[in-house]
Amino acid sequence: MVHIVTDSNADLTLELARDLGIAAIASTYVIFGDKSFRSMELSPAQFHAMLKSDPNFPKTSQPSVGDFVEIYQRFKGEEVVSIHISRDLSGTYASAESAAMTMGGDPSVTLVDTRMVSAAMALLVAEGARLAKEGAKPAEIKAHIESLIPRTRMHFVLETLENLKRGGRIGGAQALIGGVLQMKPILTIKDGRVEPLERVRTFSKAVARLKEIVLHELGASRDPKVFFMHSAAPQLAEQLAQEVSGPLGIQSPVILEAGPTIATHAGPGAVGVGYII
Repeated sequence: MVHIVTDSNADLTLELARDLGIAAIASTYVIFGDKSFRSMELSPAQFHAMLKSDPNFPKTSQPSVGDFVEIYQRFKGEEVVSIHISRDLSGTYASAESAAMTMGGDPSVTLVDTRMVSAAMALLVAEGARLAKEGAKPAEIKAHIESLIPRTRMHFVLETLENLKRGGRIGGAQALIGGVLQMKPILTIKDGRVEPLERVRTFSKAVARLKEIVLHELGASRDPKVFFMHSAAPQLAEQLAQEVSGPLGIQSPVILEAGPTIATHAGPGAVGVGYII
């Protein structure tokens, strides 16, 4: 049996992770001033309440090497595929890599950099878990996920770019800061980094355009793989999910709420779609 390990940047709930067959999730950290919290121990509601009330803008930190060592030690004598957020967005992969070296090959740890985050990362983790259940070997799981990465999309719309800027994860979208703040860009993850996809004049039009892009790319798909995400915008995410899922024939769309780490950078009001074409 191959055990699938991931990190909380996938925004998977513990319940969904159990349903998918994921063995463990390494938690990132969110820090308000001198107070540090495991992000998985803070509900999104608690986090957003603190975001409003705490004078300190939160910082985020990857799981430590020790966190990964503690997880990997549970599977001694077995095989692990550890699937993570883009190394260009977080030090999480580096922590996992160092921990795997510390273990000296027991368990055998195969690392995968999804080059993605949130809903798109969650889709790739789900694919890995599906193959593990079917009895695939670690090398087969890694090869399958890496073959899907060029076909995987993560597009999102933010109410504000301020959180992304303050969190230092703005990447190629830096060019949007300044004179175009009145615009509402559709952002994407490209080559593992945040990049602008399109500029739209209003938030509502940006969300409508996001829906158009997804439906255009998935219109011919017989088995569309789509996860939706939001940050403190459940009604908007539900509406987007229904408007995309209906034409695609998706019966029960999966909607993930951004945990504290992703929400720190996305800010409240964000919606996004991860999918595989």
